[in-house]
Amino acid sequence: MVMSEDLRKPPETAASEPPDPATAPPQKQAKQPRANPYAHLFRLLHWILPVSMVAGMITGFSLHAVARPDWSLFSGVLPSWLPSGRIQIYHLAAAVVSAAGVIAVFVLYWQRRRRRRAIHVILLLAGATLVGTGLVMLHPPQPAWIYSVSRTLHFATGLVILPIALLWHFGEGLVRFPRMLIPIFHPWASPQPRQLLAFLPLLILSAVFILNVLPTAFVGRQLTVKRISASDADLAMLPWDSARPLVIPLADGAGFDHGRTQVALQALHDGEEIFVRAQWADPTEDRQYQPWQKTEDGWKQLVTVDNDESYYYEDKFALIFPTQRSWQFETFGCAAPCHAGVGEGHAYGSKGFDTVIDVWHWKATRTDPVGQIDDKYWSKLEEGGEGGRHGDPKQGGGYEKNAPKGGSRPAFLPATAAAVKQGGLFADQAVSYESAEAAALLDQMRPETIVPGIVFSPFQGDRGDVQCRSTHNDGRWELLIRRKLDTGSQFDTPFVPGRTYSFGCAAFDHTSKRHAYGLVTYGMKLEE
Repeated sequence: MVMSEDLRKPPETAASEPPDPATAPPQKQAKQPRANPYAHLFRLLHWILPVSMVAGMITGFSLHAVARPDWSLFSGVLPSWLPSGRIQIYHLAAAVVSAAGVIAVFVLYWQRRRRRRAIHVILLLAGATLVGTGLVMLHPPQPAWIYSVSRTLHFATGLVILPIALLWHFGEGLVRFPRMLIPIFHPWASPQPRQLLAFLPLLILSAVFILNVLPTAFVGRQLTVKRISASDADLAMLPWDSARPLVIPLADGAGFDHGRTQVALQALHDGEEIFVRAQWADPTEDRQYQPWQKTEDGWKQLVTVDNDESYYYEDKFALIFPTQRSWQFETFGCAAPCHAGVGEGHAYGSKGFDTVIDVWHWKATRTDPVGQIDDKYWSKLEEGGEGGRHGDPKQGGGYEKNAPKGGSRPAFLPATAAAVKQGGLFADQAVSYESAEAAALLDQMRPETIVPGIVFSPFQGDRGDVQCRSTHNDGRWELLIRRKLDTGSQFDTPFVPGRTYSFGCAAFDHTSKRHAYGLVTYGMKLEE
């Protein structure tokens, strides 16, 4: 059968017409990516966190370089490429910014539904570890080993794990996500002021916990100086039980238990004088100052490390009070004036501050035998000399090393056994080494005989204003202190009933400089 012409032709295609919206089936809309409402804050945090973390690592290297020689990998030597000066302040400032950034990223990052990348988790956990261990180091708890573990974690995280993680993150960004670098680090793209304002409370919160910035000064950190009736009683007979103690944790000192001890302070005043009792744990009573030892061949001075002795040395204790109110001291505490300028021509232990700081420095061998505390002060950091440390003026007395300049023997010998007290030699009972009397004493001395390395007498004048007495029993020191409220000296803090004064303290366990310290500032209020 022959097909018709029409059948052999392909059917004509109908012209396409738009579907009728009323009858057409609904079509799925393409899902639009959800805009990040905190994009600008994320961009800001990409600047804040790396910069603050790098600043914390660099200052952390400097702090580790000047740490105790038994702890520092640099053996107490500050490399020239590391920053110096008041590194503790810069480190704490970087910690405030880093802590606020870590909290912000934790909150924002965990709200996102995208897959969380391992490097981000590592960086956040490292930051959280640094914040947590840093707070433990600022407020050391008991038992003492917790501080040691926290310090080790802080060191390992801040100087090992965090640098590797940051380098990994930076390298990955350059290789895998080069197109995202400019958008991520563009801080002013589509700025959102409200997001920036939302970050400020986190900064304030961080400062509260790290820099002692509290709405009410010295909350939980105030020593009340109870007023008592006028009394000329012996220091031990004062009504100490009526004074509420303030317990101050100290850490990172040579000796002690894991470098830790706690100082319990009590204070009284009678309107004319102020009295302080300090008690702290110290397993050994150390009363020596680099003594001399007689040998078969001559003399040997017992010293292990020049200018940083931590063995043949005396126990010490210090209280410091700014003579004028200082926001730097109230914010950063002892970190503001202590160990300033290290690496700038000054040895570790240099002090320096814009205002005068009154220092009561008890020394178990050099001043305690005569019932005095070394009344000193710190001022602006100076080249050479004591590097900001000064003794109050005196009219006579004091202590000096028992050695001639450049000598390899004692300068004086004790006339009798009674001339030696608590590791020191009374100046009025010291015999010149070159005298005929000394020659007779030397003939009687057997090898291994110890001669004190310090000669002392009572301070006369301003430097002897602070009096004391001490005892060591059952592994604890008790130090009793008295001083006039107002000595009239420009180098002493005048105490006025009704006012509050900021202060700090430190304890030394047979060490020259490596004292146990706290970076928290305390207040002392005198009852009216």
